[in-house]
Amino acid sequence: MKIGIIGPTETEIMPFINKIENKEIKRHAMIDFYSGDFENISVVAVISGVCKVNAAIAAQLLIDKYDVTHVVLTGVAGALDESLEIGDVIIAKEVAHHDVQKEFLTDYYPHIEDVYFKTDGKMLQDIVTVSESLGFSNKCCTGRIISGEAFIKDNMRHRLIEFFEPLCVDMESAAVGHVCYVNHIPFLIIRAISDLANESSSECFEANVGTASLHSLLLLEGLIKSYGTKERV
Repeated sequence: MKIGIIGPTETEIMPFINKIENKEIKRHAMIDFYSGDFENISVVAVISGVCKVNAAIAAQLLIDKYDVTHVVLTGVAGALDESLEIGDVIIAKEVAHHDVQKEFLTDYYPHIEDVYFKTDGKMLQDIVTVSESLGFSNKCCTGRIISGEAFIKDNMRHRLIEFFEPLCVDMESAAVGHVCYVNHIPFLIIRAISDLANESSSECFEANVGTASLHSLLLLEGLIKSYGTKERV
């Protein structure tokens, strides 16, 4: 097992990168990749940069340059489900682009079967088990995450909720899911709520991204530790 781990910003992933042992750093396409070991598992972590194109570049390089067997995206998101609060964690069952017309994906080459990219069932089951064992203080939910290239304003919320029925929205998850889907790589998305995807979302994001990111990383580290324990047995 070799896990590629993507975080959009330094805040969202550097606390994990700082814990990688036997760390080596290499740069590809202006992006630094940190390879080494964490809890007896080979990992490669990368700060992708914000937005779908940057996340897609990072994911494809992890697959092509490092031969990762699994990919995990960690970070924060804006809540669209009204029951969610700052710090709650969403583990995606599936992800979708909210700013790409369905026909562009399904009717044109390479004719993707569905606009929803499903996360790996085994990884999803494993991280749910980890979340239960950790006694996580915030809510931890599984469901749909959507992605697009902008902070969500109030006038967009109703349309997105009505059409997609998502739990939250971000700028990278669908891109990572898309890349992993076409490469047949199992993937997982972990997102903690940093804002409520409304008119004040950008300010709220800045205030909460650091604390919320640690919630996502707590589950990520627990998941990798569980795999490392199995490797040692």
